[in-house]
Amino acid sequence: MKKSIILLCGSLFLAAQSCDVLDTEPVEFVSTEETFLNATEETLQTYCNNLYPNLLSGHGAFGGYGYGMMEGDFQSDNILPWTPNSVAFSQHTISTSDDNWSWSNIRACNAFLENYQLSPASESVKQRYAGEILFFRCMDYFNKVRRFGDVPWYDHVLEPGDEDLYKARDSRTVVMANVLNDINQAIEWLPTKATTGVSRVSKDAALALKARMCLFEGTYRRYHNIEGDTEFLQAAYDAAGELMKSEYGYSLFQGSSPSQAYHELFIQADYNDNPEVILSREYDPSLGGANNVTRMIGVAESPIGFSRDAVEDYLCAETGRPISLCGCEGHTTQTTLAAELNNRDPRLLQTVASPEAGEHTYQLNGQRPGISNLLSGLYNSSTGYAVAKFYNPDEFSTAHNQGTLDAPIFRYGEILLIRAEAGAELGLDPELDRTVNALRDRVGFNHHLTANPEADPKLVEEYPTIVGPNANLIREIRRERRVELMAEGLRYSDLMRWACGERLNEPKLGFVPNLASGYTQEELDILNDQLGFVDGALDVYTKRVTNPVPNFISPKNYLFSIPTDEIGLNPNLVQNPGWEL
Repeated sequence: MKKSIILLCGSLFLAAQSCDVLDTEPVEFVSTEETFLNATEETLQTYCNNLYPNLLSGHGAFGGYGYGMMEGDFQSDNILPWTPNSVAFSQHTISTSDDNWSWSNIRACNAFLENYQLSPASESVKQRYAGEILFFRCMDYFNKVRRFGDVPWYDHVLEPGDEDLYKARDSRTVVMANVLNDINQAIEWLPTKATTGVSRVSKDAALALKARMCLFEGTYRRYHNIEGDTEFLQAAYDAAGELMKSEYGYSLFQGSSPSQAYHELFIQADYNDNPEVILSREYDPSLGGANNVTRMIGVAESPIGFSRDAVEDYLCAETGRPISLCGCEGHTTQTTLAAELNNRDPRLLQTVASPEAGEHTYQLNGQRPGISNLLSGLYNSSTGYAVAKFYNPDEFSTAHNQGTLDAPIFRYGEILLIRAEAGAELGLDPELDRTVNALRDRVGFNHHLTANPEADPKLVEEYPTIVGPNANLIREIRRERRVELMAEGLRYSDLMRWACGERLNEPKLGFVPNLASGYTQEELDILNDQLGFVDGALDVYTKRVTNPVPNFISPKNYLFSIPTDEIGLNPNLVQNPGWEL
């Protein structure tokens, strides 16, 4: 049984969230000094509760209709949805408004921080919930900096007439310096997960957020030629190293067997006793808090599928080498879809459903993807590489909002990858046996990464501008990150911070259907006529959609446009490069 679920925002403080346009007069706060003077621990917790569903997306909104965190990978080269993602094609246009420019969460955080000390609760209680608020302010600002770059820094509630209503954007260096100070304070004030539980923000979660955002900022600065990269990379390395200490008690979830451990990690309804999950978002249909993720994967009125490029990054299990170099049947030379998926890094068959009957077929039920599925946009997969991750056969239902799976927001596996990448970038010890190789050991992949791996031509082409002498090691850690974190919504941000946005302009291909995989010549002719092939691989979009050509432009598409309505209200806001009218 789940111990708790944060479902509803606190009505007592709801008015604190209602002002979104900075130049209009805000509604009167319910969270006045008078209210905080009587605020108990429960009252402070209720205030914080409102921010959880706003900022922890997980598997999507309670009772929602979507894929949740997986949709972050729709913007990347990992997952190809039936309807082309405008960001993945760089066809999103300048926006007049953008919900991501909303300041309601920041305003609510600032209101709390200005008043919480008035509460008669104990100092330790007040600091705990102030720590939660600082965590959420950091998360919201991190999201804004990733999307827009420079943004205004607000650390107080804006009142009518406040000159900061019309301030220019502060530089990302100023904003992220403040964010770093905030997260350090949150780490100091928050109790550990052992006290809070996995579904509540803890010191552990704050360390994980620090590690994630400092890795992003450090590498973004390094590969976009902005000063200050080393400081953030060192902070990421140290924060990850702190969570790796034995006193925090984290380890990789081992599951029932190496052949299922990775898949089982993502289909759990309760992470309270999971040694890997640092923070999760809970779902419980009996309390009105269901998700739809298993149904969306299994029924898939608008199917999704992994790209061929993503699948090709999984190494050969027999040789430990890239499949372009291993020489194994079905790998270097295509034979059948089953042979392509077999004898690979075991995470592949726990992420992509196999057409073979057995423990890894999941929703395919031992059947190859039918051409009607590939042409009509119903069931299985848009690419032939059907999604298994986050699909729980035991809870599949065609009815909506029955999903019980909780969503890992931060997990130890990511922390190990942050430690490895930050270490390699800094020239420090990436602790490969404790990081990358531990992830491989979990699934029984016995080929370990060494400090001097051979160059993979595919990775050299994908990541040509590595800084430092250990380029091949950094590339292999990037491969490992893609494989381990597949479909967890982080790939787009990774491409942006590595200055590899041009990867989005590569052909968006699916699997190789052929006679050997059981397709008839008539079926192949139909697929060729309606979709087409590139070097034998399914061309997912070119013939099927309007304007199918991706067009990532540097530096424009590394950031989103500032909403023009906001510039109209505040002429001191300057548009991002390339988005000027």
